Formats: sequence, structure tokens, C-alpha cells
Amino acid sequence: MLDELRNTTEDDESLDFDTDIGLEIADDNEVKVQKLFLGMTAVERMFISIFLFMNVAILGLAFLLATHRIVF
Repeated sequence: MLDELRNTTEDDESLDFDTDIGLEIADDNEVKVQKLFLGMTAVERMFISIFLFMNVAILGLAFLLATHRIVF
């Protein structure tokens, strides 16, 4: 197994770096895919998570005030 790996790395003729890398980089830059989770973009998900955090914090504070665990 290791001998086959050494033989493949010694074959300099099979490696053509100049043409392959240039074409791959150009193709990667042109293709932009927008990833959506639950139909929302990253910014929309961020705002939803901030709003949920604020709701939990406010409701938790209200619960603590209602049960007299904290007093102002």
C-alpha cells in the first residue's frame, strides 16, 4: 500500500498544477450559493435569536418579580 503511494508521488508527469488550480479557483469564485435554514438568511436568523433571548430574559425577570424572588 505504501509502495503504491510512493510510486504515485514520484510520477511528476501526471501532476499539472498550472492549469488545474487556475481553473478551479476561477470556478469557485463565480459560483455563490446562498444557504437557507428554515427559509431564512443568516441575518434573519440572528434577529430571531436576539428577539427570543430578549423575550426569555424579560419573562424570566417578570416571573422573578412576581414571585418576590427579587425586589427593587
